[in-house]
Formats: sequence, structure tokens, C-alpha cells
Amino acid sequence: MSGGGAYEASGVSIERGEHAARMMRTAVERTHGPRVLGGTGGFAGLYDLSGYREPVLASTVDGVGTKVLVARTVGRYRSLGADVVNHCANDVLTVGARPLLFLDYLGTGRLEPEAAAEVVGAMAEACAALGVALVGGETAEMPGLYAAGDFEIVGMCVGACERGEVVTGEGVRPGDAVIGLASSGLHTNGYTLARRVVEEAGLSYDDTPEGLDRPLGEVYLEPHRPYLREVEALRSEVEVRGMAHITGGGLPGNLPRALGGFGVELDPSSWEEPPVFGFIRDRGGIPEEEMRRVFNLGVGFCAVVPARQAERAVGVVREAGCAAWHIGTVVGERGVRFVST
Repeated sequence: MSGGGAYEASGVSIERGEHAARMMRTAVERTHGPRVLGGTGGFAGLYDLSGYREPVLASTVDGVGTKVLVARTVGRYRSLGADVVNHCANDVLTVGARPLLFLDYLGTGRLEPEAAAEVVGAMAEACAALGVALVGGETAEMPGLYAAGDFEIVGMCVGACERGEVVTGEGVRPGDAVIGLASSGLHTNGYTLARRVVEEAGLSYDDTPEGLDRPLGEVYLEPHRPYLREVEALRSEVEVRGMAHITGGGLPGNLPRALGGFGVELDPSSWEEPPVFGFIRDRGGIPEEEMRRVFNLGVGFCAVVPARQAERAVGVVREAGCAAWHIGTVVGERGVRFVST
């Protein structure tokens, strides 16, 4: 038996990998601008940083978690590509950097070239929408490590800004306003609990429970929202002292990272909560404290601004196309407290 035949007999197909790469190449190369040096297929991607005086790089890595299991059940994978790009780009934004380049990892037990190309094609579309270059990635077929039908998606994003533009939260002061930017739903967090609620309720992802206007599969696969346009507009108009991407851990777990050691009081009645969270809370019997620690509850990103600029900040975000609210105030005592006004 030839070496290639033995490898394929063991579960890995070089031909499937090469076919998938060919299907992805055009979509990937469309994200390349003049700053990307060389073409695809090399061992590393090159990006030109000329034009920065004192460049600082910002980097992040994350995945889409068990949202992949919802996609597998529904048979729709495309939204996962946007999810991983937007999630990572939002993380880079929080420190004041602009996302510039993106790399992906897709691991599976048996590579399906069409599905892989669909996901990477969606990544490329999301990158192109943000002006981010998809400069490389890895598609790995690993039977034995991943069971049949299993797959994993991870993304890595690198951004840059001038040293003087870095946002650390050090300028935050008690009395500052916290502006909440609307999420599109679950984003990419809390899916282990969200899936369990569906299973224990005896529902399928084709069902449309009371309170929702679409089948659960569509609601659960709603893509993670990007905030680049809103954040750039916000920083051009007001002083932004801190920013937080509200991911796993919810507001209590993420907002303190943007507060420079201070605390915050939030009014949960000040923002609109998407119906999916009411479904999970009610059908799952989930206590409010746990809902707040697991899900974003409708606030996907936060910016801390001086109180005198709060109204303008909300207006700028809304003009950029995203719902926003003044959701809280920075206080001297550490912690995140939910209060009613």
C-alpha cells in the first residue's frame, strides 16, 4: 500500500485538505489589500505596518464554543465564520487598537471541503466588511482526537494603534457614564446552558416558542455583532476612557476590566433585552444572578465616557446604526451592582 493510501486509510485525506484549500483561496485573497505582502500558501502571513509612528500591537484568540453543536444540529455552519471574526475583532477594539489581520483554525475528525469552505468564506466576508485581512489559517483533520461529525473553530486577530491611543481604563473616574451597545442576541457565549434549556424543554431547533418570532435554530445562530464602526465613531466624537467586550462572564465578569479599579452601578431597566434571554430564563428556571453571570442580556459592548458626554455618546452610537443606552455610573467601591432607579 502506498504511503498516501495508508494515511487515507487511517482517516486523513491529503486530497480533501488540498481541495478545501483551493475552494477557500479566492475568498481569502479578496480580503488582502496593499499592506498584505506576498500571496497565500506560505508558512506565515506578512503585513506592512508603515505609517505608524509608535505602533503597538494588540492580539487576541478565541473560539465559538459549543455554538458549533447548534450549527451541526441545524445543518447551517455559515454564521460561525462571522462569529469568530467579530468576536476577536471586538476584543482588539477594547484596548484602542484597530483590527488589521486575522488567522483561523478549523479542526475536525473528517474534513468536509464544502462545509469548511463555507465557514472560511463567511470569515472572509466578515473580514472584508471590517477591512481586516485574512492572512492565513490551519485546517486540520484529526480522527481519534475529534469524533465523527465534531469540529472546532478558533480565530486569532491582531490589531495596532499608536502608543498614545491605547485605552487602559486608567483615566476612568467615579461619576463617569457607562454606555451599553446592543448585542444581537447570545453572540458566542453561554451555549452549553442555552442548549440544555432547549433539550430539557423537549424542543427542537425548528420550533418557535411563544415570545420568539423565528425558529430557535435561527435565533441561536444569530451572528455575533461587530462594533468597529460604532467604536470608531464614538472615539472620534467623545473621550472614551475604558471599553469592555461583554462575552463569557456577562457584565459582572467583563465590565470591571474597563473600570481602572473602580466599580459600577447598572440599571437593568435602562436597556432592551432580546427575547431569547426571556425564553432561556423562563423555560430553564434560571436565577437572575446566573443569567447575569452567563449571558450578555442584550449589552454586547460597553464604553466608559465622562458623564457630561453620555448623551452625545449614545447619540453617536445610534447614528452609527446600533442601539445604545446610558446603562450605569462608575462608583468608588469595586464590583458590579445592579440597581433600580
